[in-house]
Amino acid sequence: MNKTMKIAVAVSAPTAVVLMYVFKEQILGIAPYFGVCTFYTLTGIYCPGCGNTRSVRAMFDLNFPLAVRNNASLPFIALLLLCLYIELVADIFGKRIKILPRKPWIWFTVLGLFGVYFIVRNFIPAIAPV
Repeated sequence: MNKTMKIAVAVSAPTAVVLMYVFKEQILGIAPYFGVCTFYTLTGIYCPGCGNTRSVRAMFDLNFPLAVRNNASLPFIALLLLCLYIELVADIFGKRIKILPRKPWIWFTVLGLFGVYFIVRNFIPAIAPV
């Protein structure tokens, strides 16, 4: 990616975050159209997507502990994007830093832990979506 493109991303990413926060009521207003989780309705078991809408709502309210409790995947992705943004901005200023690990085994381990989390949260009420 050339420097102009990096600068464009560095400027547009926070602009997008601010716009999402400004229009949060309109964004959250579409939540009722998602309906109820069919998998949960049929089985009584939380699917990997259960709690995502509530997690987004909690992140908009800057309540990150509640966002993690509802579904840890979205706050984790937001944290990854923040780290990538910091790496990008540092690169624009000529400082090559790597905050995130680049080894595939680490990411496979993270995916495996999330798989375990999605199963275990069905049995431990303290980490189940609220």
